[in-house]
Amino acid sequence: MEKCIMNRAEFFKEMSNSLLQTVKSVYEPFISDDLEKVENAADRVLGITWYPLLEDKGQDPLLEMHYTAGKPIIVSRYGTNMQVFDGVCPVCSNIIMLSTLYSKGKCLNCQKEFNFNTGIGELKLYSLPVKYKQKMVYVGLQTSLKQGDKHA
Repeated sequence: MEKCIMNRAEFFKEMSNSLLQTVKSVYEPFISDDLEKVENAADRVLGITWYPLLEDKGQDPLLEMHYTAGKPIIVSRYGTNMQVFDGVCPVCSNIIMLSTLYSKGKCLNCQKEFNFNTGIGELKLYSLPVKYKQKMVYVGLQTSLKQGDKHA
């Protein structure tokens, strides 16, 4: 029989690793709850409200328009990467028309275009925040509060 001998440095190293793992496993639920509370507080301060956009199946069309909370939203997928943009032209405030054949968006009023595959164009679209939760994709829309409203 061969004896397994551990020196003191290895012993204390192993003890500290196991102690850290134990502390991590005990406090992990509390820390995740605290992180969610901090996220919610930041969203309230920034005025962001999260709306369900679509169910993440991974096989949806590459370019599509959704209407969420009365606002047009463009969803662009390139492989596994998904981006969400405001569907209103920032120059003239018209709804952007999509061409799924060429993966382009165009404002018919000011004639500016944006290519979603290359990310190039004279049309400068606003990117919207996205989060994934329980196989759903949520989009963050900024709510503007007027003076006198709650939390303004």
